Amino acid sequence: MEENYWYKCRFLESSENLKPLVKKRFGREPSSSIAREIASCLQQGRLFYEAATSSPLEIRPLQLFYGMLGFSKALIVAHNLRGLSTLKRSHGLIDISADNSRIADLQIKILNKGTFQEFNDAVCSLTRVCYTDSSTRPYTISVPSDVSDRLSCIKLSLREILARIPGLESLYRMTFEEDALAEPINLATAYQDDTSFRIRIDDRELFTDRDSLKRIIDRWRSRFPFLNKWRLHSAEHGWGNSIIYFQNASNIPDEEFAETHLEYREKMFQTTAAIDQTLNKFSLQEGLAPLGGGYTGGTWSISPVGTAHISEFSLQYLGMFLLSSLIRYRPQI
Repeated sequence: MEENYWYKCRFLESSENLKPLVKKRFGREPSSSIAREIASCLQQGRLFYEAATSSPLEIRPLQLFYGMLGFSKALIVAHNLRGLSTLKRSHGLIDISADNSRIADLQIKILNKGTFQEFNDAVCSLTRVCYTDSSTRPYTISVPSDVSDRLSCIKLSLREILARIPGLESLYRMTFEEDALAEPINLATAYQDDTSFRIRIDDRELFTDRDSLKRIIDRWRSRFPFLNKWRLHSAEHGWGNSIIYFQNASNIPDEEFAETHLEYREKMFQTTAAIDQTLNKFSLQEGLAPLGGGYTGGTWSISPVGTAHISEFSLQYLGMFLLSSLIRYRPQI
């Protein structure tokens, strides 16, 4: 599988193979010189990644970061069709960790200009959500994450970054004994109704009554504020979890858990039929924050940093920068 992946990357290291693909994605065909620069960055990135597979842990993060940097530069050049000589000569990031910092507490600050900012502005529009309608047709909508101007001066620890990386939530929970700030969710249309959407979340805590259900939902909404707009539809037990569904209907907090709006029957809570008929629905674009996983399969909610939504790709860039800084400047740790 790994060989097949690198074979595809090598295909893009030919400027002639690259030109039509860049035109298809960005609407303009790069010149031969620009295509060669993109291909060179891709080759350099691949070589760093390949070298990292056989390197000891003590130096591997540095090679992984430079591999990511090579791919990032390729994307920036392809996105803007500007030569490498026009790119900023700084990272746009600074390690502000204390000298005696533990690894989890390593801290980064996002500056105003640099490679990171150009990379983030190239990928922020790529944040997307995939779902299938009631006829199993695939749909994709764009929900852009924030541009770099919104991220300036943000400070994040490595622990705060790892908490937001999709796919790491189980490892994060085992390591830090707390919930991660990225969690998988399931988004789908309701049965035979392509204007009604449901979000499903699975929580390890089993609700026992109306109050315990509210505590679980409040915990999710504190991490993922966009869920405040979605109304609770139903909740039940299954596979050892609480399975909770939200619907794309404007939420009135004082009414959501009232017995007249949410009834208990056969060991599950469900919105009353009369209320379900009168709810005002909103579109997905109105109700979703930038999510993760649109390209890798699955969908993850990612907690914002304050009010800023950072792309999952930018979060990985920030994490690798911090780990490469650890290798460069704190090898004893």
